[in-house]
Amino acid sequence: MVRREELDDAGKELFDSRLNDPRSLVGLRGPGGIRLHNPTLSRLTEPLNRYLRFDAGLDRRLVEIAILATAREFDQHFEWCAHEPVALKEGVEPEIIETIRLRRPLDGLGEKEAALIRLVREAIGEHRVRSETFATALRLFGQGALLNFVALIGNYAETAILLTVFDQQLPEGKTSALPV
Repeated sequence: MVRREELDDAGKELFDSRLNDPRSLVGLRGPGGIRLHNPTLSRLTEPLNRYLRFDAGLDRRLVEIAILATAREFDQHFEWCAHEPVALKEGVEPEIIETIRLRRPLDGLGEKEAALIRLVREAIGEHRVRSETFATALRLFGQGALLNFVALIGNYAETAILLTVFDQQLPEGKTSALPV
């Protein structure tokens, strides 16, 4: 964990704002705290994350589905642990969460939900997106929203890598719901 006294004045200002940020799921624990070791990086990445999660006009339920699918493709326990409760609060059905968690087939899901999960699975897990997957996502979301969803997926992929490299442990008393 970054310590406030180690930061310059700009870093201390960011530290204080992150410490008291009501939108943060984990405060200084996790990606926000890790990025504070480089206040410039923190200052640049935080607005993008906020925009994509809250201000890009994306359906918040679908945003959480995309985040969980991304966390799952990276087997990122911390990210999953932080976002599963938010997904439930945003109305993501437990069956959809289980489908993502256990990488089950997408049969029976809504068209948008299935398209988004498939897009994440292919982009991250298979390292390529089939033209049919892209065409379906484009038809369902439109170009602007699709671009924002892809940026969101990329943003959370970066977060997953950051959390993995810096070996961010789960908060005290929390256990991972992801299969190992």
